[in-house]
Amino acid sequence: MQWRVTIVGLLLSGAGLLSGAGIAQAAHDAEVTTYGPGLRSCTAFLAAREQESSDELNYVDWLDGYLTGVNTTSTRRNNILGFSDVKAAMSRLDDYCRSSPQVHFAEAVGVFALGAHSAMGARSVEVTSYGSGYKTCAEYLATRDPQNTDQLDRMEFVDWLGGYLSGVNTISLRTTNILGSSELTDALDWAEGYCSAHPAASFGVAAEGLVAAKRQALPTARLTPSTPGKAN
Repeated sequence: MQWRVTIVGLLLSGAGLLSGAGIAQAAHDAEVTTYGPGLRSCTAFLAAREQESSDELNYVDWLDGYLTGVNTTSTRRNNILGFSDVKAAMSRLDDYCRSSPQVHFAEAVGVFALGAHSAMGARSVEVTSYGSGYKTCAEYLATRDPQNTDQLDRMEFVDWLGGYLSGVNTISLRTTNILGSSELTDALDWAEGYCSAHPAASFGVAAEGLVAAKRQALPTARLTPSTPGKAN
């Protein structure tokens, strides 16, 4: 499932996220295509946190993917959290969601990402990845096996990729919907094809390959839909 969530003040006119040099540039609202737990409300997020239910893992996996997607796509920072970590980010999101319980979780994360990008973000030797992005393609393929009935294992990658693509959509200067007319299920199928050919690669690399393949179809500003397929 996908929807377009308005992320307030995140996309700048031709500049990406705010930084010290660009803080005076005018921001505008953008409708960003969002997937998975990002579509849920802050109220639902807080309930999962307070109950310490398995649903909390969905938000953690989604946030891991989102932050990785932002790090991979940003032209200014590739380590949005700097010396901080995802646990601290979740605590910051608790505070925001208590003050704005009805907004989408994706909006809360977007506002956090804006502040983190300008205050904590840093450049590092390699793009900083979180969570399932470090797991192998072989591990992803195991969750796609019809014999595997562990729903939590399967959803870990689904939520991570949904977050990753949502993060890419938020920060990309060329599109707010990298998949175009394709759905998240199509992206998961594409990743399966890639991973079948590259089982030792990380799932994060598969996600990068998906976005790169989709980006090739982009015109000057918007995405021309294409059909996901097996990567070479």
